[in-house]
Amino acid sequence: MAIRHQILKDRRFHDLMPYRVREILLVSSPYDAFILEEDGQLTEQVFFEYRDVSLSGPPRVTHAATGEDALRMLKTRRFDLILTMTSLADMGVNAFGRRVKKLRPGRPVVLLALDRKELDRASNLLDPNAMDGAFLWVGDSQILLAIIKYIEDKQNVDLDIQHGNVRVIIMIEDSPRYYSSFLGMIYKELMTQSHSLYSEGVNELHRRMYMRSRPKILHATNYEEGVELFERYGENVLAVITDVRIPRDGQLDPDGGLDFARYVRKYDPEFPVLLQSAEAENAEKAEAIGATFVNKNSSSLLADIRSFFRRKLGFGDFVFRNPDGVELARAKDVRDLERHLAVIPEESIVYHASHNHFSVWLMARSEFEAAERLRPRQISDFPSVEATREFLINLLRETQRTAHRGVISDFDRTQFDETLFSRIGQGSLGGKARSIAFLNLNLAHSDARDFGGMSVRIPKTVVITTDKFDELMDSNDLHEFAYGSDDDNQIAQRFLESRIADDLRSDLTFIAHHIEGPLAIRSSSLLEDSLHQPLAGIYSTLMIPNSSRDPEVRLREISNAIKLVYASTFFQNAKSFLASTGNRVEEERMGVIIQELIGRRHGDRFYPSFAGLAQSRNFYPIGPQQAEDGVVTAALGLGRLVVDGGLALRFSPHHPQVLPQLATVKSIMESTQRVFYALDMEGDSGDEIADLYSNVRTYDLKEAELDGTLLPVGSVFSADDQQLRDDLALPGPRIVTFSNILKHKAVPLAEALANVLEIAEQGLGSAVELEFACDMGDWGRPMRPGRERSHPELYLLQVRPFGTRASPTEVKKIEFEQEQALCSSNRSLGHGIEDTIRDIVYVRRDCWEAAQNNAIAAEVGELNKLLGERRPYVVIGPGRWGTADPWLGIPVQWSQISNVRVIVEASPTGYDVEPSQGTHFFQNITSLRIGYLTLPPGADKAQTDGDSFLDWEWLDKQPATNETRHLRHLRLDKPLTILLDGRQGKGVILKPAAIH
Repeated sequence: MAIRHQILKDRRFHDLMPYRVREILLVSSPYDAFILEEDGQLTEQVFFEYRDVSLSGPPRVTHAATGEDALRMLKTRRFDLILTMTSLADMGVNAFGRRVKKLRPGRPVVLLALDRKELDRASNLLDPNAMDGAFLWVGDSQILLAIIKYIEDKQNVDLDIQHGNVRVIIMIEDSPRYYSSFLGMIYKELMTQSHSLYSEGVNELHRRMYMRSRPKILHATNYEEGVELFERYGENVLAVITDVRIPRDGQLDPDGGLDFARYVRKYDPEFPVLLQSAEAENAEKAEAIGATFVNKNSSSLLADIRSFFRRKLGFGDFVFRNPDGVELARAKDVRDLERHLAVIPEESIVYHASHNHFSVWLMARSEFEAAERLRPRQISDFPSVEATREFLINLLRETQRTAHRGVISDFDRTQFDETLFSRIGQGSLGGKARSIAFLNLNLAHSDARDFGGMSVRIPKTVVITTDKFDELMDSNDLHEFAYGSDDDNQIAQRFLESRIADDLRSDLTFIAHHIEGPLAIRSSSLLEDSLHQPLAGIYSTLMIPNSSRDPEVRLREISNAIKLVYASTFFQNAKSFLASTGNRVEEERMGVIIQELIGRRHGDRFYPSFAGLAQSRNFYPIGPQQAEDGVVTAALGLGRLVVDGGLALRFSPHHPQVLPQLATVKSIMESTQRVFYALDMEGDSGDEIADLYSNVRTYDLKEAELDGTLLPVGSVFSADDQQLRDDLALPGPRIVTFSNILKHKAVPLAEALANVLEIAEQGLGSAVELEFACDMGDWGRPMRPGRERSHPELYLLQVRPFGTRASPTEVKKIEFEQEQALCSSNRSLGHGIEDTIRDIVYVRRDCWEAAQNNAIAAEVGELNKLLGERRPYVVIGPGRWGTADPWLGIPVQWSQISNVRVIVEASPTGYDVEPSQGTHFFQNITSLRIGYLTLPPGADKAQTDGDSFLDWEWLDKQPATNETRHLRHLRLDKPLTILLDGRQGKGVILKPAAIH
């Protein structure tokens, strides 16, 4: 599946208004320039005019005293608009305009006159090939805004319609006197409307979209030009504003504007037309054809224009009225309109729907898609008024969902329910949150058909950006303490005692009052899950029940969890890992993710149907599997079992029925899931902080069977025929096989994950690792009558780049004798040659027991400190290194092996632990390019002729520099030579002096 290219929800609006007037060249005598400037600089007047209507980037004005001066400046500088006065010292304005057009083709040149007589005389002689218009200066700098926007609209209209489907207002007026003042009024009203919508945008991009997608004004001076514009832009014309008396066929036609109004009304009887005239008697003629009339000489002209824009073009609030015109209610935005529609009387709905008021109002708010869906509909198309009401409400809800779909919204309490991903603050999202936003973006342009029919989405997510971390550090004076302390408990306590800023606390209070149900509070640092140095599992993720009836208790839980995530930035594990990557903890900044926890409550525990981790590269493919097919590791319950290295099911999303773990009775019994993780909803030890760290607990599979959650993923091992049976009604050991999903395809999980991995890999441009959770809804459950069945949904929790073993470089072939190999493996990770390591730390075979793995991890940590930063070493020992389950291997933390450069899994016979690709530890090994060699159990060089072995005898003969109860530390006189071929997954460690 090709990745979608709509990388931003409103990306098309980036292309709007490509032509912007940023530099203006004013050509006039010094005296004329003085008149324009009056008491202040012209540039300042333009600046204040822009500020008044909330426009950014006002243009700069440069003055040239003569035409020749201006032409010389045009040769060396770019000017977007040339304003010339009627009297130039050295040439006529038409001659000047022609020379400008020759020098800079297409560059707009506009005439600006200082009085009416001068304007009338000049406009009659104006060459349309030399000049782009003539305007009158009457001492109001508003005309400058009108000229600038008029030129921009003229230049941009075609592209803006193409990219943004923007609307057009046609104005027909032949008198420069009137259109000079009239344009200024209209533009000011348009800008005011755009700014009124500004606060409704879900983020800054969306707000800018409102400003850029305002209607364009196109000016015609006669009937024929008006017809040409209407025929060219007909579907996008929002309204027509015309003088009653306009030129037609070369003559001034006293009823030309009326005829033009009749012309456009042929296409739409409700089309908005504003007729203007200095002759009051024309009001009756306008009323006769249903057009709005304004008197040019009226003292309330601006108010009359504003009334037309509000009542006919939908500007401002939507005012609900009854057929008699009595106001019933007002809606200030789309959400407000939806709320009022639910209760407004039927007669009001009929009145507004019959006059296209709803579509007109939506059009004025740049909700073009919704307006175009609504406009062709007639009230008669619906069987009842209630059906019309329901259609309108559903359309508005979809409009709001669309506005939020795939975008990073600024946190807004009024829009919280509709927002899937929002942020609090103006800083960075952090790497992890950015990856979630990326997933949300791509899912916004997908549907269930892209994933085999399965619904795929992200959980509701709020991100606290990194600037809030800086605020907390500064306001609580935590910098020196946090950087200097090496006591994790003291660091946690100091952060818990810190005070969160009032504005953030206010937002968290709102969240605590509006979200009831478990939350995951996740880290999202600047470096976390970055493309070149992903960090996995280094910082804290805490899960909270958030189930207290007291919102203040929920607020305290959320606040404490956030503070502890902040504190984890400075824990020893994080500091050690950052040091090993060459980064400094002082450079790190922490964002925080508040995310709804996926799952359902079962008694006193909460967990998803299953969760896991999908990777787009499989380092250990078997049978028909290919490395590029990827691999999924999944488990019933929370995904902690997977990322901590517990027993879980591994399968290829392209070959989901190839399951080596289920191939033999021995592997079924020894390598499949035995327990599951869930959030304890009722646990209360009396210590709130301790509960934050210990409320995720393990439960036996029999509890899942009682909850009804084992059904989709469980099977029974039949002792009678030594077979797996997909029927939990049978007696026998319960085995997590995912058979209903992978074999019977209860949901298209494998297909969905394969497609998601492809999309994510294309988007990130590298191999990826994806955490997910699934809620099976009411699958397999009996339903009560009248209750709507909920369907399975796959939730994507985060994605990060994943280091692959492929490398563009080749390992130079080195000749050596087989007996000189200390270790050889056909299952290795890493690529390259390392020839500087002289230290080896290994677990002694003679005293190892799995029950001692925790103690061994502590001893490794002590030797790691003893070796120091400048002594890289090889560590050798049984089982999975870095697992959270001490029965499966050595449960070291990163701070305990921060100097290791190569790890060798060397297990005794009978200790057959499947290598895990789904752990945070494994992810960090690959990102740090640490070599990892896996040997089959009992692979002793003295007892095998195979090509995977370890020379235990040689190790035991070397003198030890340090010994502990379970470890030996060797320091060799000369370095080892370590060869890793990532392309073939082979590795070898050569003894010193083994190379010829």
